[in-house]
Amino acid sequence: MMIFTRGGAAVRECSRLRGILLAGAALNVMVCAGAMAQEASSAGDVETILITGSRPVNANGMITVQEAPKSASSVTQEFIKDQPAAANPFQLINLAPGVNSNGRDATGTGRGAISVRGFQSNQIGLILDGVPVNDSGTFNVYPQEYIDAENLSQVYIMQGAGDADTPNVGETGGNIGMVIQKPSDDFHVMVQQGLGDNSLRREFVRVDTGDIGFRTKAFISYSNAAVDVWRGEGTTKRQHVDASIAHDIGDSSRIALSAFYNTAETYSYQALNKAQLAQYGYDFNFATAYAPTAPAVNGTVQNDNNGPLLTQRSNYYKLATNPFENLVVSVKGNFALTDNIRLDVQPYLWYGFGGGGTAGYFSETNAAQFGVAGQKFTGVDLNGDGDKLDTKLFYNPFAQQQMRPGFLTRGKWTYGHNELVMGFQYEIGKLREWKPLLSVDAYGNPVSLWPDLYNEHVVRADGSVVRTQDQKTTTEVVRPFVVDTLNLFDDKLALSVGLQHSQINRSGINYLPVSLRTAGNAVAPTRPELDQGKFVPSAGAVYHIDDSNQVFVSATQTFRATDNSALYTPGVNLSTIQPETTVDLEAGYRYGGPWFISSFTIFNTNYSNRQQSLFDVTANTTVSKNIGGVIIKGMEAEVGTKPIDGFSAYLSAAYTQSHLKNDIYVGLANGTTVPLPTAGKQLTDTPEWLVSSLLRYERDNYFAQIQGKYTAHRFSSLTNDEEVPSFYTFDVAAGYTLPESLTGRFNTRLVLSVTNLFDKRYLGGINFGNNAQPYNGVAANLPSYQPAPPRFISAKMTVTY
Repeated sequence: MMIFTRGGAAVRECSRLRGILLAGAALNVMVCAGAMAQEASSAGDVETILITGSRPVNANGMITVQEAPKSASSVTQEFIKDQPAAANPFQLINLAPGVNSNGRDATGTGRGAISVRGFQSNQIGLILDGVPVNDSGTFNVYPQEYIDAENLSQVYIMQGAGDADTPNVGETGGNIGMVIQKPSDDFHVMVQQGLGDNSLRREFVRVDTGDIGFRTKAFISYSNAAVDVWRGEGTTKRQHVDASIAHDIGDSSRIALSAFYNTAETYSYQALNKAQLAQYGYDFNFATAYAPTAPAVNGTVQNDNNGPLLTQRSNYYKLATNPFENLVVSVKGNFALTDNIRLDVQPYLWYGFGGGGTAGYFSETNAAQFGVAGQKFTGVDLNGDGDKLDTKLFYNPFAQQQMRPGFLTRGKWTYGHNELVMGFQYEIGKLREWKPLLSVDAYGNPVSLWPDLYNEHVVRADGSVVRTQDQKTTTEVVRPFVVDTLNLFDDKLALSVGLQHSQINRSGINYLPVSLRTAGNAVAPTRPELDQGKFVPSAGAVYHIDDSNQVFVSATQTFRATDNSALYTPGVNLSTIQPETTVDLEAGYRYGGPWFISSFTIFNTNYSNRQQSLFDVTANTTVSKNIGGVIIKGMEAEVGTKPIDGFSAYLSAAYTQSHLKNDIYVGLANGTTVPLPTAGKQLTDTPEWLVSSLLRYERDNYFAQIQGKYTAHRFSSLTNDEEVPSFYTFDVAAGYTLPESLTGRFNTRLVLSVTNLFDKRYLGGINFGNNAQPYNGVAANLPSYQPAPPRFISAKMTVTY
């Protein structure tokens, strides 16, 4: 075995160049599309309504009258505009009923977590301007990446289940949609500067062209943000571009091209168990100091492995980064073919590249680490000192490159009192995942923060590169659907039935040598395949009692394909894996009157084959495991008032009961697999009560508001032997718009925000464990937690021309 360097510039610069080229290419296409547009007769404003029948009647942007036959909530730009600078979509809907959102930092630039009615974030569909953006392999979501809040017209959530035509295959729960603020009819420029604690600095600019001829208009925006992590060391940096160009074809037809580009380098927050929190404190994070390594000397032992686990070199903060870039491009065409037939088409592309930082030690004589166990192996000189006595630290990030082109089409035929919608979704995702070995210098600096193909130094005797994970997954999605809606009694009653068939075909290639994909006597296959499909029906009804009152009922089955980790896990029998499904039943009442808007929903969700990431003692790794059946039931309510003498208010509440039906076999005692007592236990990270409120006063040019949220206790282990206490949080904001007599045509607004007003110390995100205490000979598998950020003060000034 030998070592060599494959020269080349750091991938960070290559990545930025690639990002500029990709964004430039997208904007090029947009300009060309506008230039090629042909003048036609005037058209109405046609836009796909993502929440069916949603009316633009709201209470300060916090609650909107919905008309879908299922639970739904949304916030609009009227509410969004006064949120803190850099807020992400999960933070924007945090007050909605049933939503439990926990960010790792207060700004929204770091990764956040969300659960709704017990559905975790990778069980909830996320849609950006009609494009599904869940990870194609794991269905994970990253709310900080997709769009700047200033470009959102609304964020909506369907708490229980999406519609039959919802473009997602990773959701057994509801879905969250981000709807963009379309280009303005007039020329506008918006410039915003945000400042805050932890050296937050964020600049945002958006330019709307107005009509540039041929009934074509466009916008482009750019933001640049940087903020220090609130515990430990490191500065998160994010740059983002959103752009859209729309052409009004005429005769109620239009076409729009949109692009969303993001590049970021974030520093991680370390999850800690309760014993570590007690020992190291609430503010502990990855190590801020790195003990320089000794020079490599022939004939002597150099061992980079030093100290306790949380303070050793491998836990250094510069080795715990998450650089990532992604681009979403889509073309939306809405065409009126006849007076009663419409066709919507939307081709799209999702591209992503980056990774998550980890580090590990590699011994020069450990054949298993290099994938040559059982072969003749005399060791390898990793540090170039001429001997094979040492243990060297490598930056070992989880890396991925993802390319997902797809196509959505939807036809609608309206005849008499009937509306028939038929459509089709096709997507082919290519996901490359690997964990390279990148060198670290004597002071803890990796050769590149980005996964760099040009700096993988260690190869085997046969020339193959040493990686600790190395796989490629192709995921094909084929999803036809049909929805029929019948309107009766002068449109007071709407009955709808839907059917879709979701077919997900996964095929993989595992490039690891056999010894690196073996656990015990089990070996992961070289070319795994997993095909899953199911017919998924839905039905619903809405009855308008009068102009203000309505009732609804719905029954929806959902389907979630197994994530791709199962393809590469030793010992998993792919032929027996069942996809996760649910049956979601809802009934509710809504009121939309002159002074307030309200809704009330009861729900019951019956899971089958719920998939959950568990630590499997036998395989000695975390795997996606079927935990059987789960029952979730409860009720949700929200009410919002319109301004009365300057005051408006919002209140939401959710009560959720959950329990597992089965004991789970994940424990190993004396060589025998035994069940853990989970039957009848509550789901993890699923509080029984969530209560949110907001009170706002607005008069003339100024406003002030306070909002609060109560989160009941949450269990953090499947056996319910460890929990997180309940907590309250409060946020306040105030703002002032300068008089027009001072600013002229430059509308200037100042907003000051304080999150976690009383500096509450509590635990936010949960990495749940199987059992926090030993049970019947089964060792403990401890949960860990993300401490919630402390009080955070920020301000922003927005100037609009």
